Amino acid sequence: MVSITSTQSLTNALRRSVLDVQTQLSKAQSEVSTGRIADLGLGLGAAIQQDYSYGFRADDLTALTASNTIVSTRLTATDTALSSLASTAQNFLQTLVSAQSGAGSDQGAIQGYAQTGLKSLISALDTSVDGVHIFGGVNTGVAPLADYFSTPSSTSKQAVDQAFFGAFGTTQGGAGAASITDQQMQTFLSGSFADLFSSSGWSSDWSNATDETATNRISLSQTSETSVSANESALRQLAQAYTMVADLGVGSLSDPAYQQILKTASTTMSDAISGLTTLRAKVGVMQKGVSDANDALSAQRDMITTQIGSLENVDPFEASTRLNNLTTQLETSYTLTGKIQQLTLSKYI
Repeated sequence: MVSITSTQSLTNALRRSVLDVQTQLSKAQSEVSTGRIADLGLGLGAAIQQDYSYGFRADDLTALTASNTIVSTRLTATDTALSSLASTAQNFLQTLVSAQSGAGSDQGAIQGYAQTGLKSLISALDTSVDGVHIFGGVNTGVAPLADYFSTPSSTSKQAVDQAFFGAFGTTQGGAGAASITDQQMQTFLSGSFADLFSSSGWSSDWSNATDETATNRISLSQTSETSVSANESALRQLAQAYTMVADLGVGSLSDPAYQQILKTASTTMSDAISGLTTLRAKVGVMQKGVSDANDALSAQRDMITTQIGSLENVDPFEASTRLNNLTTQLETSYTLTGKIQQLTLSKYI
């Protein structure tokens, strides 16, 4: 039997060999540069399912860590706001105490301090982080409190005006305010005025926030409360104390009625400051929970990264050696292909 081998058939065979080596070379180059198996499905076989499972879990951990970063930023802003409110409240309480002893500022000045304090409270409770109102409960898209001193009058301002007129038959700055007794003022402050700052009154006339606060999944197995609502009693008490001094016409009242306001405001403010301390401690617990969750997530992510690496990573020395061998093989194939293409029968006739 005679076997005939042509130059064309040899050339085609070498071309196929070159293409195969080029494919292997491309994979080897990828593995050397990335340190990972180029074709996971082919390289891992049945273990690819486990690799995918590790990958999904790693993605979940990464997403939780990113979410916790946002939560931490909001909690930091919450603590900063509460800290500022506590400092302002403490200063105002000292002013109220001094005024009762006769050593404080005049009525106009104290009223001004109260108005500034109320404005600061509203501003703090309307704090937003990346468009999220952090004191809004689950209603984070709307500022919890409106400007009390706005024009036209806010709902909260109207409610206070109506309550005062209903109790005394005069406006806060009216001439009839001078005849209000301390007993009448005490009854008003503990009655219809206090009702404005009860849970129902506050939600009706003051706040757009919800009592329900935001919760977040902070780890694979843990969900935590991660916000404070503007409806907390301590925050309502702050508004109550500031408002009674800021907008009950202290400059038009008799001294006994004015002293009753100072006394009641001092007690209310003291309770509010105590409540703020509790709220700040609550936020601190939330921050610690998120921090601990992040530590756990980091440890879990490191472990899964190691497990993924044990499946996907290649031996860098072996990969480099294989790359060099394939490069040499490809160069040899190119050389042989060139020489074979130069072979022609006419050279030997």
